[in-house]
Amino acid sequence: MTDEISTKNTTSPKYGKKHLAFLIAAVLILAGGLVSVGAVSAYAKETDRQCVAVLKDGSKAAKAAKASFASASDALEAVESTTLPAEAEKSRKYAEHPGTEAVEAVPAVEASEGVTAVAAVEAVPARPSGAEFIAGVTDSGSALGKANTILTECTSREDVASITAATAKVKTAAKTLDASVTALTDDFAVFQTEEATRIAAEREAARIAAEKEAARVAAEAEAARKAAEEAARQKAARQNSGGVSSGSSGGGTKKSSGGGYSKPPSSGGGGSYTPPKRPSGGGQVGPGGGNNGVCWGVNSNGVGIQVPCP
Repeated sequence: MTDEISTKNTTSPKYGKKHLAFLIAAVLILAGGLVSVGAVSAYAKETDRQCVAVLKDGSKAAKAAKASFASASDALEAVESTTLPAEAEKSRKYAEHPGTEAVEAVPAVEASEGVTAVAAVEAVPARPSGAEFIAGVTDSGSALGKANTILTECTSREDVASITAATAKVKTAAKTLDASVTALTDDFAVFQTEEATRIAAEREAARIAAEKEAARVAAEAEAARKAAEEAARQKAARQNSGGVSSGSSGGGTKKSSGGGYSKPPSSGGGGSYTPPKRPSGGGQVGPGGGNNGVCWGVNSNGVGIQVPCP
């Protein structure tokens, strides 16, 4: 935006009063007669008074327009920042902030037979995007810059009218620009608050996700440790079991406390064996009678064994 409002003002009109008086006297003819010098002097004094008033008003409007331009420039520069007031993180660019559509109000609906209750929805006005707010300021600034330049010299009632009209245009354009700047500044403040909330929520979500991931990794590590311990225990158990089996299943003849024996043919009958009584005449009894005092018997499983003769 360029400041096209002239600020070269004066507090008094620049014209020659005598020249103006003679000029008016030469052209103003009322009712077929020449206007008196007294009437011309009064007209000139009123013109002088009006010129002084409109020039002061125009100067004031020009200064206000300059202030509006400066405020707009500061606002446009401020919204370029991505640094949040109370956060170390950087926000998104305000110009990329999207707008939202308006939401119409919805009255509440009470529950009734076959009808589900519906809560009331308040109306939400449409919110322009960041780019639209920025465009509002730049467009308003351009309109103010294009306003007619306020004259700084006044010599006639025509000048009074021209200055008055130009001053009104500048005032209106400056007021519009100020409103656009206020809207931009307010929305930018809301945007920064929203960005701070968003960043805080994302940071909290990241923290929770990190804690969950750490817990998952720890659980997997603990499960792996227990699985390794169980595998080691089972391996040790198998090794111990294999040693006992090889020691007890080796070949050879078992020995009892009563001496060695060889397995006899399996007996066809079941039940326990009652060794026959030794004959009164002496000697050995049993199938192996006379075999060093060893007789045949049957254990509880029906397997024949050699036992000492009774």
